[in-house]
Amino acid sequence: MKKSMKAGALLVAGVFALSGCGSSDDGSEAASESSPSATATPTPTLAVGQSQYTPEELEAALQAVKADQGLSGEIANQEMLSPLLQEAPDALAGVTITPEKCDVLATTDIAGILESANMAMLMLTATDMLMIASHPDESVMEKQFADNSLLLEECAQFQMEAAGQVMTASIEPVDATTDAEQTQAFRTAITAGEEVTESTQLSVVSGTTNIQITLNGPEGGASMSKAEDLANALLAELAK
Repeated sequence: MKKSMKAGALLVAGVFALSGCGSSDDGSEAASESSPSATATPTPTLAVGQSQYTPEELEAALQAVKADQGLSGEIANQEMLSPLLQEAPDALAGVTITPEKCDVLATTDIAGILESANMAMLMLTATDMLMIASHPDESVMEKQFADNSLLLEECAQFQMEAAGQVMTASIEPVDATTDAEQTQAFRTAITAGEEVTESTQLSVVSGTTNIQITLNGPEGGASMSKAEDLANALLAELAK
């Protein structure tokens, strides 16, 4: 049961990592009109990730922020993440999401995205993490925005079935603001029987770069200001 709950929480975190807000002008306008949870800075203070960062640049940015912020967590670079990322499509293939319209992963080329993206990850605690992904172009972000809008508007609650166990996922927006072109935050709860796993995700997008911070546990929302500061610090480092 514990393992299934953790798998469910990671799945939802993955859904938002792959369907974070987009960075196009049209996407930003749609967010303000159709998605009240989307928070976009009117005049972005940082222009980050207009071209794809290398794995080495992402790792160096995380190392700099880790040192500046006095963090002690481990950093996983592209080489360390690659074996795990290769297993992701197969792991998600065994999960059924209902209603079907809420299964944004079914229309997402996860293998293609993971293969073309450069990534790095910083463990903030034993369970909290910061993932940064840099893509070849902004087309990935455009689809992410469309998927995200669907989840917010029509899929505030859906079911997931994996290995014969049915779990219910609920999603609600959380206010958040960063220096990125687009900022969104979500509170998710996974319920299986009498067990509930909660997490908060902060997703920011600038150019072709997506920063995803996942805070696990019921107190995650209280740490949102720290997550915003961390995202801003990483954006500033990438902009140098």
